[in-house]
Amino acid sequence: MLQRSLLNSVSTGVVLSAGLAFAPAPADSRDFSCPPDSVEVGSWCVDKYEASAWQTDDSRTIRRIKEGDIRSERDLVGRSQQRGARVNDYDAAGCPATGNGCTKVFAASIPGVLPAGDTTWFQAAAMCRNAGKELLPNAVWQAAALGTPDPGFNGDGITTCNTNTGAAVPTGTTGNCVSDVGAFDMVGNLSERVADWLPASAGCVAPLFNTNDVDCIAGGGIPSPGHPAALIRGLNFTDTTSAGVFAIDALQGVDTHFPRVGFRCGRPGASQGR
Repeated sequence: MLQRSLLNSVSTGVVLSAGLAFAPAPADSRDFSCPPDSVEVGSWCVDKYEASAWQTDDSRTIRRIKEGDIRSERDLVGRSQQRGARVNDYDAAGCPATGNGCTKVFAASIPGVLPAGDTTWFQAAAMCRNAGKELLPNAVWQAAALGTPDPGFNGDGITTCNTNTGAAVPTGTTGNCVSDVGAFDMVGNLSERVADWLPASAGCVAPLFNTNDVDCIAGGGIPSPGHPAALIRGLNFTDTTSAGVFAIDALQGVDTHFPRVGFRCGRPGASQGR
C-alpha cells in the first residue's frame, strides 16, 4: 500500500516520507530578464544610462525603443531627432512643460550621447511613459545607485564620475562611474528626477554616513510657488562633494526645470513577464 502511495505521489508532484507530505517547490517567481538597455534591480529593470530624448513617428523605431532594443545612436539617426541635449527645444517637438500632448518624444537608454536636461517632472514622466517605462521610485533609484564612486572635487568626467567640470558628458563615457548593479552615471553628470513628490523641504540637514552628499529633505517648507516638490537625486557635474549616491534634493517644485537636471526611466518587473 505504501509503495502504491509513493507511486501515486510521483505523478501528482507530492513526495511522501514516513507519512508526511511535502509540496513541490514553487516555480521561480523571478523568472524574467531585463532588456539590453537596463539592469535588474529587485523587481525593476532600471535603465543603464541617463535618459536621452528622441522625437520620432517611425513605428519600427518606437517598437524597438519600447522593447529596450535600441543599442546606440546609430539605431536612431535618420529615423528620429534628438531633443534637449544642448537646448530646451521640447516645445518644438510638441512636448510642453505640462507634459500634455507629449506623445512623440521618447526616452532612450543608450551610451555615448548627451543626456536630456531641462525637463519638468511632467515632461520626464511623459517621455518615460512613451517608451513603455516609468520614472523610478526613489527607493528603486537608491538601490540602483549603491556602489557608484563619489569622487567629489576629483570628478573629472573622464576617469571617474563627472562631479567637477563645466558640462555634462555623453552617457556611459566616464571611467569608473558604475554602480554595483551596472548602472552608469548615477552620481554627477546630470541630477536625476525620480517619481516621488513631497512637500518642499524647509532646508537641508546633516548628510548621511558622514559623507558630504547634500540632504535637502528636512520637512515642509515653501515650494515654488506653493507647489509640491519633485525629488532630485545624485546631483550634477558642478556639485563636487555635494554629489553622491545619498544626495537628495526636495527644494524644487514639480513644474521647475533646469539645464543640469535630467532623469532616468525603468520598467517594473511585472512588465517583463513576472
